[in-house]
This record gives sequence, C-alpha cells and structure tokens, in this order.
Amino acid sequence: MLQREYDIQSPAQGDISLTIDGQSVSAMTGETVLSVLNAVGQRAIARNDHLQVMGAYCGMGICHCCVVKINGRFKQRACQTLVQPDMQVETTVNRFQQGLLP
Repeated sequence: MLQREYDIQSPAQGDISLTIDGQSVSAMTGETVLSVLNAVGQRAIARNDHLQVMGAYCGMGICHCCVVKINGRFKQRACQTLVQPDMQVETTVNRFQQGLLP
C-alpha cells in the first residue's frame, strides 16, 4: 500500500481505496487523482506522445501534462478527475507505446 507522506496537513481517514500503478492507496471523497499522486510523492506522472516522461505543471487542466490512464482510458487529466472507489490509475503509460495508434 502506498503511503501518503507528502500531505500538507494530515488528512482525515480515507474513505475511498484506489489503485495507482498496481498499488492501493486511500483517498478522501472530493480529492483529485493529482492530489493523491502528490500525496504519495509520485512526480513522474505522464508520458507524452514522444514518450518523454512529464510531471504536472499547471494543476488546473490547461497544460495537459498530467494525463494518465484511468480505468483503461488513456489521456485522462489527473488534476480534473475526482477519485472514485476502486479506480485504476496508471502513470507514465501512453497509447503509442502500447501499440494503440489512432
């Protein structure tokens, strides 16, 4: 289980469990995927179409630097997506590297 070591203040008991890169982590209702990634210290978040690893930049949906694979769907913005129970998040994956060309 991933530990939330980088929260600014101690969170209340998480009421949602989700999986990030195969490891479970607790989260709270209303939290974004990006806030959970930040809390566990995950800085390498996305892989662009040139297969370069990126981190979150703006954190508000403008830059598209935090796109992750959520529940099998590529290019979901981590900063704009609220956590859901049993959500499956994969970071640094890209549809091009998996042979899923448009």
